[in-house]
Amino acid sequence: MTAQLHPERFLPQRLSPGRLAPYQAAAGSRRAAVDLYRWNITASAAVYEGLHLLEVVLRNAIHDQLVLWHQSTGASGSWMNDRARILEDRARKDIATARTRIRRPSPTEGHAVAELTFGFWRYLLARRYQDNLWRLALRHAFPHLQPQTRSEVEKPVIRLHILRNRIAHLEPVHRRELLDDRQDILTVLGYICPDTRDWYQAGCRIPDIVKDRPRTR
Repeated sequence: MTAQLHPERFLPQRLSPGRLAPYQAAAGSRRAAVDLYRWNITASAAVYEGLHLLEVVLRNAIHDQLVLWHQSTGASGSWMNDRARILEDRARKDIATARTRIRRPSPTEGHAVAELTFGFWRYLLARRYQDNLWRLALRHAFPHLQPQTRSEVEKPVIRLHILRNRIAHLEPVHRRELLDDRQDILTVLGYICPDTRDWYQAGCRIPDIVKDRPRTR
């Protein structure tokens, strides 16, 4: 017979009292804090599923349009070479860093795309690129955004980038309105491809997990 576990006895030390303290303050007791911590892990995982899909779909949509735009200029090589010097120094450094991370005998442009961070793609949607990259190429990555207002994409992408970093650093999400975060994911996916949005929505676990959120103060 398996002995009953009492996680409130050993987890505070394993997680550190300081890490568990905010959960206990929210939940009211050590045992409730452990339950809230477990829920927070589950919720973070569910949200990250959507962030995973969004990041891949977003970067591919942007990359595809930059490839088409680059080809239309008649220039050789890749848009990442930025011979027109449109990209800011930070973006060019990000590309150089991404290329150094590739550990393949015959690296492709797609390998570099996969190494670029969510932040790189987020900043391509910034106002500084309104009159060049957005007008010439990036607006076409969001064919279902009408009217094609750049800020309507940038705002939810900024929020999702912040959320992604929060989850990646194992920070609490139990006080967030996770249904709003889900809506941001759905919104951006819908601007790119409504079919992909609907596919994600059909399997999204966030609403059910939110219903099971432990009570907090």
